[in-house]
Parts: sequence; structure tokens; C-alpha cells
Amino acid sequence: MVLRDGERRSAITVQPPDAVRYADLAVRLKAAGMRRPTRREWDGGLWPMTHCTVTVEADRITQLDTGRLKLACTSSLALSPGWHAAAVHGHVLVSLVEPGTWAQSHAADEGIEDAVLVAAVDAGRLLCGLADIRTVTAPR
Repeated sequence: MVLRDGERRSAITVQPPDAVRYADLAVRLKAAGMRRPTRREWDGGLWPMTHCTVTVEADRITQLDTGRLKLACTSSLALSPGWHAAAVHGHVLVSLVEPGTWAQSHAADEGIEDAVLVAAVDAGRLLCGLADIRTVTAPR
């Protein structure tokens, strides 16, 4: 998982480790409202609203809820002040890329990630959408 902060939105990019997990997650995220953006939509920030929520607890993302599936986040990445500042809009851009889209060793390099995400959009290999941000864990 990669966390990014920007002027308009905070962002999370998820790259599952294998094709089976990617396919399962893609089906669930599409059902929740994510879709493959065109380059014009991506560049213009015209991302669809989804039924997804992202839970933030103790300065970390703890869960992604698609409405049908709750995924626990195991990443130890702390949210930056810029991520929090952009998150005041109440939404986060969640993107799903196919396994192998970027090397895990380069995941924290935002410059590489931006170029890789644009290439994934151009190739039709990226799903995205806006998710609501929750600051407390949903009841189980």
C-alpha cells in the first residue's frame, strides 16, 4: 500500500501480491462503485464516489470497507501531516493496481508512483474511486 497526499485529495494505492487476490478484490471494488478512469478523468480528478470507507485510527489506516467486505490494513505507514490536511475534504482516493505494476522497493517514491499510475490508467489497468474517511473503527 502507498499513501500519498496532494492538494485536492489524500490517496491510497493498493497492489495485491498475486492475480487471485487482485481478481477477488477488483470484483468487490467494482461492485462498490470503483471503475477504470480515462486519462482525462484521472488528470481532471473526476473520480467516482464509491460505497467504500477507509477507517483511520491512531494516525494509521486500519480498514477498508467495501460494504460487502472489510479488509484489515496491515501496513505500518504513518499518515503524514499533508495526508491529514488533504483528508479534511472527508474523502480519500483509493486506487487498485495489478500485481507487478510497481516494484515494492519503489512504493514509497512518489515520483515513480505518479508515473506508474498514469501508465496504469493509460493501459486500463487501474481501478479507482473516492471513499469516505471514518476516524473510528466501525462496530464488528
